[in-house]
Amino acid sequence: MLANKVILYDDSCPLCQLYTEGFVRLGVLPRAGRVAFGKAPEQCPEAFGKLDIRRARLAIPLVDRVTGEVIYGLDSLFVLVGHKAAWLKPVLRQDWLKATIWPLYRLISYNRRQIAGCEPPPTPFDCRPELHSGWRLAWLTIALSGWLAGVVSVGTLPVLTISMLQLMGLLFTARRGWDALGSFATNCLVFAILLAVFPLAWWPAALAITLLDLRRRAWVFRVQ
Repeated sequence: MLANKVILYDDSCPLCQLYTEGFVRLGVLPRAGRVAFGKAPEQCPEAFGKLDIRRARLAIPLVDRVTGEVIYGLDSLFVLVGHKAAWLKPVLRQDWLKATIWPLYRLISYNRRQIAGCEPPPTPFDCRPELHSGWRLAWLTIALSGWLAGVVSVGTLPVLTISMLQLMGLLFTARRGWDALGSFATNCLVFAILLAVFPLAWWPAALAITLLDLRRRAWVFRVQ
């Protein structure tokens, strides 16, 4: 166990909550070694004070309480994975692996709250990453391309009707900014994935899940 390490995670992001909790349950980190960003200034000020805040918003930091060393992003994840699976360490040291995964990590990190459709945490400190129009456009392209491919491949009237409603929703949310547009584009991708997973006869189930997800995402932007 890496008893002297502390990983700080975005407390409003379900994806971040899930995989950092996984490291605790696997015995890589102690329970006290997983701290939410919003609570870090109070729970572990010594670790929080060593951060490059701008960098930490984008790349999850791992802080050594003893040495004060901070590593970020894929470097921190590779340390944790390598501690649990020592046989992977030679592979994790390869520059080509990091270079291959880095674009996917950036894409998800910049758009993590739009992918998850989550609200900011109710804490004074928010680790929301700065808007990067290039990575946001990349996510919009992926999400809407997947949506279009799913709709065209099915092409039945109910699916086309739902898709038109989603398109109208996208045009409306575009007025509310990049965050809303990214979140609602993710809803379109969710619908496309459901169309691929569910038999066509089950499209009402896909519709119900899509609408529930859409309602949840719309709630996040209710006051904007």
